[in-house]
Amino acid sequence: MPAMAPPAHAGGTAPGAKAAVPVTPWPFPVGVYDPSVQDYDETITQTAAAQQMKMWNISPTGWIRGCWLDFDMTVSGNATNSVSYSKDNPYSGVQKITLYDLGGEPVIQLSGYQVKLMNKLGGYFRVGDPAADGNYSATTGTGSTAGSFRFLLFIPFETVARDALGTAQNESKPGWRIEIYIDSQANTYNQVPSVMGSLRVRGYVDAYTEPAGASPGGRPFAETPPLPGSLQYWKTETEYIASGAGQYDLTNGIGFPIRNLFYLHYDASAGTRAAGDGDIPNPFQLLLGNVQLYNRDPTSYFNQVGRDFGFLGAAGASTALDSAMQRDAGVLPFYRTKDMSLIPGAELRFKYWDTQINTLLRYQGTFGAAVNLTVMSNWLATPSKNRYALIAGGGA
Repeated sequence: MPAMAPPAHAGGTAPGAKAAVPVTPWPFPVGVYDPSVQDYDETITQTAAAQQMKMWNISPTGWIRGCWLDFDMTVSGNATNSVSYSKDNPYSGVQKITLYDLGGEPVIQLSGYQVKLMNKLGGYFRVGDPAADGNYSATTGTGSTAGSFRFLLFIPFETVARDALGTAQNESKPGWRIEIYIDSQANTYNQVPSVMGSLRVRGYVDAYTEPAGASPGGRPFAETPPLPGSLQYWKTETEYIASGAGQYDLTNGIGFPIRNLFYLHYDASAGTRAAGDGDIPNPFQLLLGNVQLYNRDPTSYFNQVGRDFGFLGAAGASTALDSAMQRDAGVLPFYRTKDMSLIPGAELRFKYWDTQINTLLRYQGTFGAAVNLTVMSNWLATPSKNRYALIAGGGA
């Protein structure tokens, strides 16, 4: 009797045969190029009032990592005034920068000085202080060019360069947009020049191309960064707090994983951070629900921040607050970006503060004087609204 053929296996694989193992794609950054190109160039003459510059409609690039803004103020003909800077100058010459998403909603909305802090402390660079750049300048005195300045600011999409998390698809125009308001001359300087300056703003896009199909060996490249559609937000809120015992409960970012949180203290009487530095509670406390995260003396905490960011004073460099590679007066930063190495920004996303809709995040203590407290919040929103997906790179 002839042998009967074995029955077909229900799954399509013969008994005893091993199913093919799916090939894990190369990570997204492996299969792409990372161009950086100029995409914006506008010039405006400063006046006695704030002005809106031409909207920057970012050209399609494939995927967008972030945008550079090069602010170059030229003053010529100053004749009588001794120009000087104070407070948040010269960054205060940029009243507001807003990054709009494809639906027209603000994703990042900060002043020029606040963008400087985001660059300096946000965990995007090894050295993020714009004042430490080789082309940074702010000319003072009575010379004809006094009042000229130049600084470079970065607007980030990409949160973690290691795997390109946060990189956004950028395939249409109009699409992502950046809006810039330039402030008045009076709000840009302590002592203004005798003439109005001309501000040129150039914009550059850091991008990724679309990935190639596969490596020469046949292993595919990931088609998207992890968790495509994820966005990081930076926004602010401000509250007057009277002298003495006081507290502030955070609003922005609650319900999402919080990456950075900066408290800016402006003395209500003097109007400056320099005076506000002494108004920071000693000790200050930070509470997350029922957990006391911090109960610290500001001086010892600032020493710790200095070690993390290198604010230690290089030989021959100024150790004054607000100078290059020194801390900013009145700014109390909390950063959750250091869990892979000793450098903020080398992050695995393990230490973001997990918050829910009704989570309490309270800053409190005894304030040395009345302050106008501005809080900068940085949080991540993912399509799944799952903090653990951030840690797993999309696999949770």
